[in-house]
Amino acid sequence: MGSPKALLTLPNGETLLEWHIDHAKSLSTQLRHETNLKVPVMIADNGKNFYHPSYLEKGKVIVIADELPSDDNGKGAGALSAIANAMLQVVYPEDYLMVISCDCLIGANQLYHQLFDRATNKHEDVIYLKGEKDYPLLGLYRTDLLLELYDYLDKGNRSVMKFLVDKTVKMVELPDPWVNLANFNTKDKFELALQKLEN
Repeated sequence: MGSPKALLTLPNGETLLEWHIDHAKSLSTQLRHETNLKVPVMIADNGKNFYHPSYLEKGKVIVIADELPSDDNGKGAGALSAIANAMLQVVYPEDYLMVISCDCLIGANQLYHQLFDRATNKHEDVIYLKGEKDYPLLGLYRTDLLLELYDYLDKGNRSVMKFLVDKTVKMVELPDPWVNLANFNTKDKFELALQKLEN
């Protein structure tokens, strides 16, 4: 990409990270009204501090560290390390944690309804989007996977897909309009995603 994805700028002037935070806060508010439960919004940016300090006011957003520290070169232990620490923040131990990678333009509200409404029985370990490829970082993870996740990380494992091999997984079809929104790794693909989002 040539620059941090979280700081990519949208036409309205927001960074990509700010866009995700705004959508997540909106979903949190909606769920609080519907269920009377406080649903935290968390950022795992591995110490990069890409977020604006105003987002931390009144606990509207929680910044979490990865479970495993970065190595001497500043490289982190991957998404599962962030997911593990996020699971610790969830009050209800038998519930779902929704994970959204920053390199997409799918809002939290949209993702939540696409995944949760299509879950078969709400007992799957993990529910995630699948198109021509898998998007395990656009998914719901049961928080009672935490001990297994600790064990997996402690053994030096990092692959998300290998962690899911023996789990009960529900794959939800990626809607056609989201194909270009689900992941972008170049500036051209980001620009294409912006065009698709506008349409």
